[in-house]
Amino acid sequence: MAYDDWSVEDNYDVIDYEPRYPIEEKMSKRLTEEWTDTLDEAFGETGTKGRLGEEFLSKVFDKWGWEWRRNESDYQSQIEGKDIEFRNPKWYNFYSADVKANLNEYGTFYVHKEWLFKVKCDRIFHVNPDTGWLTYYGVAEMRQAYDNTKEYMVFTPKTRLPFMKSTKVEL
Repeated sequence: MAYDDWSVEDNYDVIDYEPRYPIEEKMSKRLTEEWTDTLDEAFGETGTKGRLGEEFLSKVFDKWGWEWRRNESDYQSQIEGKDIEFRNPKWYNFYSADVKANLNEYGTFYVHKEWLFKVKCDRIFHVNPDTGWLTYYGVAEMRQAYDNTKEYMVFTPKTRLPFMKSTKVEL
């Protein structure tokens, strides 16, 4: 399946999705105040999950034949939410992405207002390395569509917005 193809099974009807960890608890819960070179050192188990998500997306880009570079140990890029930079060989420029390993096995994910309006990247990728699924979109489009009365929004395969792209990648 190509990276821009997408189909949804009708059995992915998960409406009541709560993030695995309370949002407030997960946001910026560093294990140390010092800068660390890896997500594992900075955030423990959730950092490992994030690192695995970034590694998965790197493999996806390899499979698509795209160029990429991870910014795991780049302090400024991490502060700006630029986990990875990528470029389709057909494009002139690289684009940056924040990688969120919060796509569950049913294709449901959440977008938190605090990090959506804080990041300085071009795209956000929600990934699930265990299932091979990923969903991505432009930050600018999501900021326009976001319901600012909510702290976070939940999206299922049935409630995704038209600008969101999803695909499954067999690695």
